Amino acid sequence: MSELLLSIELEGLPPTVNHLYRSTRSGRRYKTEVGREYQQTISNAIMEAYTGSEPYAGAVELHVIFETNNRRKWDIDNRIKALQDCLSMAGVLLDDRQVEALSVRRVYGCRMATKIEVRGL
Repeated sequence: MSELLLSIELEGLPPTVNHLYRSTRSGRRYKTEVGREYQQTISNAIMEAYTGSEPYAGAVELHVIFETNNRRKWDIDNRIKALQDCLSMAGVLLDDRQVEALSVRRVYGCRMATKIEVRGL
């Protein structure tokens, strides 16, 4: 059985990759202010919830549930990058390349929330 490293429920949804990054006219890619603010806030919340003393060094599986209160169409995979970066920034993982299994689900409810579970493989 895999070891539970982190389980957290966050208010709201992460920004999409389209809102997380922009490119200059010369093609240089940069993180937007919205992306930086989101990742700083969420990284802090994840840091508080993480009980490990050091970043996990092995392979992990990541389970994400997006709860949304509307039926607007958006790609669920477009919101994962921001979360993976936050896991690294918060010191849960050394690098988001450690994610070797990923499950993402959207459910309809009465609020906007993101539930994250990280398990060591």
